Formats: sequence, structure tokens, C-alpha cells
Amino acid sequence: MPGRIGTTIDSASPIIRQTSLINSSGTPPSNTSPGASIDQSGHDIEVQLQYLRDDPLYDLVKPIQITPNFLDREGRSNVRLESGPPEVLNDVRGREHEFTLDANGFCYVHAPTNCKDWSSQPQIAKEYLPELEDLLRREVDGCDEIVFYDARIRQEGDDGARVQGLSYNPFARQVHVDNTERSVLEKVRSTTDLKSDYYLSGRVRIINIWRPVKHPVYDCGLAIADGGKLIEGDVIECERHLEKTGQYWDTMGVVKYRPGYDWYYCSWQEESDVLLFKNYDSATDVQARNCLHTAFDVPPSQVPANTPTRESIEVRAFVFTHPKGLRRPSGIAAPHPLALHLERGDLKPMEEEHSITDRLRTDIDEANEVKDAVLLLRRQEIRRLEKACEAVMAERDQQQQALQQSQTLLEQAQQQVSIQIEHSDALQRKIRELEAKLVQQPALLRQQNEALSRELAEMRLREQAQADEKVRILSSDSTIVQGGISSLETKRLRDCVQGQREKIEYLKVQANGKGHEVVSRCWQDSVDEAVWRERQKDSMVIERLTREIEDLKAAQQTG
Repeated sequence: MPGRIGTTIDSASPIIRQTSLINSSGTPPSNTSPGASIDQSGHDIEVQLQYLRDDPLYDLVKPIQITPNFLDREGRSNVRLESGPPEVLNDVRGREHEFTLDANGFCYVHAPTNCKDWSSQPQIAKEYLPELEDLLRREVDGCDEIVFYDARIRQEGDDGARVQGLSYNPFARQVHVDNTERSVLEKVRSTTDLKSDYYLSGRVRIINIWRPVKHPVYDCGLAIADGGKLIEGDVIECERHLEKTGQYWDTMGVVKYRPGYDWYYCSWQEESDVLLFKNYDSATDVQARNCLHTAFDVPPSQVPANTPTRESIEVRAFVFTHPKGLRRPSGIAAPHPLALHLERGDLKPMEEEHSITDRLRTDIDEANEVKDAVLLLRRQEIRRLEKACEAVMAERDQQQQALQQSQTLLEQAQQQVSIQIEHSDALQRKIRELEAKLVQQPALLRQQNEALSRELAEMRLREQAQADEKVRILSSDSTIVQGGISSLETKRLRDCVQGQREKIEYLKVQANGKGHEVVSRCWQDSVDEAVWRERQKDSMVIERLTREIEDLKAAQQTG
């Protein structure tokens, strides 16, 4: 709603790993509160920012936030946040000239202000808004017309002093974009009425002007991402519904984490260090049409003691570039809607929405601190339980792995037993064959002995017959040769006798060979019998292994 003032997102604070905030001269700002102790280490810092949770739910339904102040008493919001991994915020000190609105979506400019009474809304309308208009016309190209339509003023009662160790930050700590194209069109039409078609025919930009007031930023800075490095799909449209009625109000952009966001901030940002950043640009030929931003907390341990909490003012402006070739509906500039509200003092810090006074805001924020502390304890307990669950799951996995190994060993043992059984069967068949041969061996020996005996008897009979024949021949020849046997016949007889003797020796050798063969066979049979006995022992071992395997199976089934 144009003209409303209030705080924005209230979520868990990001975590800062290292803080370093010094100005371009290398020294703390001159208006540091007395007694403050300043850490002057490096400029860049590492933080964990809050993003939309990466939940498949948002692929099916649109994210819904509750406004104002994101207070969701009825549980209608479905937006869930989570911390991203640590990211580096690069300090722009000394590099302000490197960034432009069209290339990066933001820029830092030096712009002192004469406005000092930030509690007076009419004074802001009278002094501050004209300064901002001059600033925009000086820093932004194509400012044909400027319409301020909204503001966020953050200020403390009394002197805003910080109590050491107390974290205080009611700012928007979710990475977001204030508007999407849908809500921009709605705001242009509701703000400019009859001129909206003319303005929408040209270039329309929403530019936020953000600066700290009264003192530098000590506890809660504003981080800004390079809009030139955004890709399609980074910004997800989120509807905002009214807390009281639940009706649609407008849209904003929420963001899931991905690697590659390029974050910046300004260390020790002072009142004269003004941040301009785009929330929307209808031009499609520029590198950056918007940029992500978020507040981030410095942990209490790293915030100098006795420093005040952040106070700031943010003004939102339409910057219109008139369309070429079209006549402007009216040459008379209408007053800024925001100026009218400020002059009347209409901007209330949420009383109408929550029926509370400014003074009660601190109590609410402190209550939110307690809530955040409880949430932190719950998160720690959840992490502890998650670690315990992980340990139990790891132990379960180890047991399953051990069981699988036991099953593998059992299967291997079963395979070995099967192989041994097959080998044992083969050995038993061989043993049976040897037994059969042993049974047949005596009969074969008897047959061979009988055959040898018959052959020897036949040889002796033949030798006797031959000897008798020789004697008969000699007897018959004696009648022819007187006086005895001739020398030639004697030689023949001797040769015949020698041949018979050699034949007898040959037969003896054959008989001895047959005998040795029979002895060798008997020896082999005795060896085979010894092998059979060893196989019997192996069979007993195999039976014992089989029984042990069955016992292991039974134990596993009972366990």
C-alpha cells in the first residue's frame, strides 16, 4: 500500500565469519560513539544468507507471504527459509566508480543531506524528497519524471544506544526483490491513474534510495547482488496477502540459492553514503533489470560495544522516461504521493496493522529475539538428533555390510563343499574301479602262471624231442662213419645245442619279465589301496565341514 512505513522480513539472522568495516581512508568514521572498540581487519566478509528453501512444493504452488511485517498468525504463509552456504560480501570501499545501475543494478554515490530531523515526517517531505529528486536527476539517465510513492523509516527512541551482547535487527533478512512485473504494473496504475498508459508506453523504473541516518552502520548492513549476473528463473514470484483478511495485496520476488551470486556491501556506511538500486526496469536492452538485496546481521561478539543500532531511511521512486512521439497527458506535475502522506503525517510505523505504538516495537523485537534464541536451540537439538540418526544409520549400514560379508563367505564355503563333494564322488568311483580290479587280479595271475607253465612244459618237450632226433640221426650216421662222429657233424650239433640254450635263456628272460609285471601290478594295487584310505579321511573332513555350515545357517536364521 503506497505510503506505508514499517519493518519487513523477520527471520533467522545470517552468520558472519569475519567482519571488517573501515572507510576508504583506512580509519573508522569520525562519528563513532564514545567507547566503541573497532575491529579494523580485512574489508570483505563471509556470511550465510537466508534463501527460499529448495522445496519441490514451489514447483506446484506459488509462494505466499503475509503482509504487513510478514506476521503470519493464521499459518497462511508457505514460505520456508534456509541458510545458504558461506558467501563472500565484497567491500565496495574505494571501488564505488566500478558499479552502475544499468550494468550492475546498483551504485553507491556520495550525497550529504541537510535533513537532520528524521522523526518529523513533514520535514522529510520538505527537505529530503527534493534532495532525492535532484540526486536521481543527476545520477540516473532518462529521468523525465519522478514519483516517490513509498518509504521505510527505521529509527530508535532515545539515543538508540546498544547494550553490549544484545543482537537487535528487525530488518529484511531474506534475499528478495521488492517487486515483480505484475505488482509494478499494479502500482503504476494505482499511483498514476489516468496517466498510467502513457507512462507504461515508455520506460518504467523503480529505484530505491537507501541511506543510514544519524550514525554509521555497525550491526546490520545491506548486502546487494550484481543484477547483471542474474539468470532467468533466479527470481520466483511470491504473492503477498493481507494478514487481517487474507486477500491478495501485491507480489515480491523470492530467491533460491545457487552458486554464482556476486554479493557486495559498503563497510562503515555513513549517512552520506547513499545506495541506489533497481527493483524493476522495463527496458530489455540493459544488462541489469533488477538486483537482489538483503539485510545481514553482524554477530554481537563482533559489534563494537556502546555503538547504536542501525537507523536508516529507504525511499522508493518511479522513474519514468516518456515515450517518444506521444504527447504527455498534462504538463502540470502532480505532487508526489509520498510527500502528501508525509506532510499529513499519515505514515505510521504499523499502528493500524497491529494496534501498537512505536515504543512497543522494541518489546516486540526483544520478544522476537527470544523466539529466535528458542528456534536456534531447536535447530541445534535437531542437528544433534540428525547426527545421532546418522550414527545409528552408519552402524546399521556396517552391520548390514558385515552380514553381507558373512553371507558371501557362507556362499563361498558352500561352493567349496560342493566342489569337494564332486571330487569325493569321483574318488569313490575310482576306488570302486580299483576294488574291482583287485578282485580280478588273483584270477589273472593264476591264468598267467598257468599259461607260462604250459609254455615252459611245451618248450621242454620240444627240446627233448629235438635231442632225441639228434641222437637218432647220430645213431644212423654211425653206420656210415666208422670209428665215430665226424668233426663237421660235431660242430653242427654244438651249434644246435647252443641255439637251444640261447632260446632257453630268452624264454627265461620273458618269464622273469612276466613275473616283474605281475609284481608291479601288485605294488600299484597296494598304492591304490593307500590312496583310497586317504580319500576316506577326506570324506570324513567334508562331512564335518558340511555339519559346520548347517550349524552356521541355523545360527543365522535364529539371529
